[in-house]
Formats: sequence, structure tokens, C-alpha cells
Amino acid sequence: MASPPRFRIGYAFSPKKEQTFILPSLVDYAKLHGIDLVRIDPRLPLLHQSPFHCIIHKLYDQSWVQQLRDFASLYPDVVVIDPPDQISRLLHRDSMLQVVNQITIPHGDERIEAPRQVVLHDLDVVAKDGLHAFRDLGLKFPVIAKPLEADGSSKSHDMCLVANDSGLKRLSAPIVLQEFVNHGGVVFKVYVVGECVVCVTRKSLPDIAEEELEKLEPVSNFSRISNSAAPGYGETESFGGNGEGNVEMPSLNFVMNVAAGLREAMGLTLFNFDLIRDSRDQNRYLVIDINYLPGYAKMPNYEPFLTKFFLDVVHKRTAGGDSNSSYVNENEVVFC
Repeated sequence: MASPPRFRIGYAFSPKKEQTFILPSLVDYAKLHGIDLVRIDPRLPLLHQSPFHCIIHKLYDQSWVQQLRDFASLYPDVVVIDPPDQISRLLHRDSMLQVVNQITIPHGDERIEAPRQVVLHDLDVVAKDGLHAFRDLGLKFPVIAKPLEADGSSKSHDMCLVANDSGLKRLSAPIVLQEFVNHGGVVFKVYVVGECVVCVTRKSLPDIAEEELEKLEPVSNFSRISNSAAPGYGETESFGGNGEGNVEMPSLNFVMNVAAGLREAMGLTLFNFDLIRDSRDQNRYLVIDINYLPGYAKMPNYEPFLTKFFLDVVHKRTAGGDSNSSYVNENEVVFC
């Protein structure tokens, strides 16, 4: 009896990304299901490290990008997840959220938007003209200040809440100023792997009443605050219904439509996005951030989630396999 086929999935990550993504639990689970995860050394020619059935990557230097393009042109049957040109729009916050406006929600009252934001390359102009110039930009305090670059470096996560024009003067350009929307202190993190989607809750910034604005520090740092789970909210809430703490999860159809819209508009298959609900308008949702190949290990039960994706990719390429299925266990529902 012939042995079942095995598939080589090459991965090219920074050492930090490899340490947090390629966990032993994923390697073992994937191997059990016919997937061998193989580390790619970007300093060596890809040709010397093949064969591969699929390559996943999160490296942005031009030497790697060019090597990957050359390899793909020689071996078009090797699936590259995802094309570098498509990934590049997520590396800059001035272009990251432009795709949100391309999403159409087929039916229902729920709406999806991107927050208003501006990119400032010269803070001296704002400082010189004061608050009037700032308001001319279409924003009002408080605002979220984010680095322009979103390349996954520690600096790209340095975000802060700016409460007044004095806080603006403490920032460094270039920087993105994004409107702050009260959203109940909870962000919905939506993980997308191919056609599969899972949504979990995370702690976020608390609502800020207008009368509380004067009490805030000019600048308040909140780097990575969304990575910790919100007290009282489960990290494996399924779609629909009310979550603990009276936080209502977005509807299944809505989140699936947003995820599908982003997937189509960006041409990407491995990403997550942060979704918030406007406290003043329960039907208004905003996508405030999109990340390529995020920390899936923080997602519950991520090993079968990723392994299924790898199998779908190679089966589609080699045998036209059907990727529609779902995993259900006692803790979560994964929709595919």
C-alpha cells in the first residue's frame, strides 16, 4: 500500500517571527497530517533548498523579494503565499486602509468604514498654526498617533493617544493621526486564513467622555494594549449572540463579508484585521488596522487552522481539491 503523499511547505521568517509562529505544536500537528514545515535560509539560493510545494514568507528586504520573484518565474507550480507586491500596501499606514472603502456589504444594517486619518510629514506646520490648522485636517481630539511604517518592527507598534495640541508638539514626523472612536473598550480581532475566519475579543482603549478629555495627559502611550484579553470577555467567543460582559459579537454574515471583501481587494490570504463598533452607532463598524501574517499562535486552536490551510493550498494546486469545510470543538467555531 502506497504511503500518503507528503508536502514541503517552506517558510522564510525573521528569527523572532519564526520563534512565535513555528511552534513545536504546529510542526508536530502538521507533520501528522502530511505537511513538513521547512525553514528557508534567505541568504542562500532558493534553488538549492527546494523542492517546495508552497512557500510562505514575511521578509521585506529587496534581495529576498527579487529572489522569490526569480524562483516563482522558474517554478510557477510552487504556490507563493502571498505575492510581495500585494503585501507591500500593508507596510504603510497611509495605504493600508484604502481597501476598506472597496468593500460592499450585500444586505443588513451593519456598515463598514475606515476611520478618518491624515499623514503628517511636517509637524512644525501644525505647531505653528495651532489648533485651527489641526481641525482643518478634519480631526478633533483625542486622536490616535501611529507610525507611518507598519513593517512589524517594535517601532511600528509605538502608538499613543493624543489629547490636545500640546501633545501634538511632542510627536515625531512622519506620523499618522487617526480619529478616535469610542468603542466600548473592546476590539474584535478577526483572523483570516484563506477562506476560514475566526473572531475573538481583546481589550482596547476605554471610552472617553468629552468632559474627561481635559484630565488626560497630552500624550498617553498604549503600545500593544490590544494584545491582552479584555477582563470578563472570552478569547474564543463565537460569532453571533451576546458575549460575556454584554459585548455583542458582530454577526457571522457581516464579519464573513468584510473578510471576503478585504481578501478580494488585497489579493491576500493570510492576515488579520482589527474591528471596532462605534458606541454611538451600533451598526457602524470600523477597520482600524490590518496586519499581514499576524501572530496566529495567539488564536485558539491555531494548529489545525493553519494545517488545513496548507493542505487546501497544495490539494488545490495538485488535484483541484475542495477547500470548504469547518472545524468545531467545545471552545470555538471556525467558519470556512
